[in-house]
Amino acid sequence: MFEAWDEYHLVNRELNKLAEGLPTSDLGEVIEYVVTSPGKRVRPLILILSSEAFGSNASLPMKAALAMELIHAASLVHDDILDKGIERRGAPSTFQRYGIDAALLCGDYLISKSIGLMAGYRQEVIEAFSSACMEMAEGEMLDLSNRIEPDDYYLCISKKTAAPLAASAKIGCMIAEADARDVALFESYGLHLGLAYQIADDLNEFLGMDKGKCSQKTSITLPVIYSKKCSAEKALELCVENIHEHCGAAKNALAKAGGDQEIKGRLTSIVDRWSSMTVEKEDRCKLLKNRC
Repeated sequence: MFEAWDEYHLVNRELNKLAEGLPTSDLGEVIEYVVTSPGKRVRPLILILSSEAFGSNASLPMKAALAMELIHAASLVHDDILDKGIERRGAPSTFQRYGIDAALLCGDYLISKSIGLMAGYRQEVIEAFSSACMEMAEGEMLDLSNRIEPDDYYLCISKKTAAPLAASAKIGCMIAEADARDVALFESYGLHLGLAYQIADDLNEFLGMDKGKCSQKTSITLPVIYSKKCSAEKALELCVENIHEHCGAAKNALAKAGGDQEIKGRLTSIVDRWSSMTVEKEDRCKLLKNRC
């Protein structure tokens, strides 16, 4: 879907330019491996589209979009260290391929580069970016703890996954100087999209449908928590209900916000993508009914 969007190719082009300017060293090789790794680029796309919805062109928020993608990449590198990740996006993780020392330094470089990219924006934009980064770190720490209740899980993913998606939408609006109400509604869109995405991703893993990622450590996720309290079948149903609820809330926030309707339609299509993937999971749940 995203491959049909000009913004997707612009982000990849800028990432390739960044890779070309990396130091010609062992560290540069590791960073290039991470930066040029294929991905959906959801965070930079949301940031750019949110800015375009209020009259900006793609060039104005581009550095912020790249910063958000780099901080996301750094979080994946560090996440694989914490989880002893073997495979990421169908390829060896940075940790697996280059070792823990190189992976740590790569993550440090990406974080530092993202700070430089944000430096040209006004203070409140920088603070929104900084806040999201700190929330991600808190979320990672919570992910290391034993979560036994849905509320514990939601606190973790709201910081680790939803916060950067919410910040992407918020920052895009702020760069385009949207009013405070629209900034808040777009931020809510990103928050609920992030929650839906993480539950769907965890449900993928629970159902054995995630073929591109492999880790030695297994996190305690919502379907696991529910399955300890009720039947596996009911746990799957509850997860699907939660995904639909957050997809609905994300779309509702966009509907209430101002901004260009065509751009908001594209942002809505991102929600629809996760929603349609959930329908596939519902079908998988039905297939598993007898086994449950």
